[in-house]
Amino acid sequence: MYKMIVLDVNGTLLTDKKEVTTEVIEAIRKAHQAGIKIVLCTERSYDGIVKVVHDLGNQFVDYAICFNGALVKDAKTHTVLSRVNLTKDDLSYLYLLSERAGCSIHFDDEYSIYTPNQHIGKYTIQEAYYTNVPLYYRNIYDLPEKFVPSKAIFSEERFKLDNFINQLPKDFSTRFHAIKSGPNFFEILNSTASKGNALKALCERLNIDPLDVLAIGDHDNDLSMLTFAGTSIAMGNADKTVLDIADDVTATNNENGVAEAIKKYILN
Repeated sequence: MYKMIVLDVNGTLLTDKKEVTTEVIEAIRKAHQAGIKIVLCTERSYDGIVKVVHDLGNQFVDYAICFNGALVKDAKTHTVLSRVNLTKDDLSYLYLLSERAGCSIHFDDEYSIYTPNQHIGKYTIQEAYYTNVPLYYRNIYDLPEKFVPSKAIFSEERFKLDNFINQLPKDFSTRFHAIKSGPNFFEILNSTASKGNALKALCERLNIDPLDVLAIGDHDNDLSMLTFAGTSIAMGNADKTVLDIADDVTATNNENGVAEAIKKYILN
């Protein structure tokens, strides 16, 4: 008997038009009414999923794992359950790397996006637009004193970004947890932050066995979450790496894939 459904947001819960379909909303609400806890697990900030939660219905979302696991909140009380961050020294180091490579970079905290690039990258603007989070230009050495960075993001055209990733220092992967969350986004987090680690801690807090967890995702940053869950579902539009490890494959995000999976495993 499943006790929790964990849903990635972009490319999974949302269509390519960044909408939640009526069919998906209905399936999630029925699952919640059947006693299943609903967890959104996303690279977005908490503020960046406010509209998504509103569309689903605030009473139907229990927890939010944000920033790819760097922040976990109770969606009912908005209480922070866990948080791991980058340091200001990390940001300076990452900024220098971006300058040498000519890549755009921006930093996210719980409420805002900051970029030290005077010519703000188009993918930085895109993220701010889709998540409805304020975007500010600020010199790397003049970030607000209270700014608590949850993640940094390098963003560029796919070929240029992949080339940059391939030339990173050898110790980069031990200093940070780094993942691609889309073809144009390379996210840098605290070395302990991941969707899988955050989900594991949440299940331990709630005394839920991994076998009772159904997780649905589409991209590389979902791999740790899908590996942890007792049952893992790949979207029909998922990356090959996700398709290779998933227990099952559902329809695409534009074809009500989440609703199809919930009906098959929860509402049958």
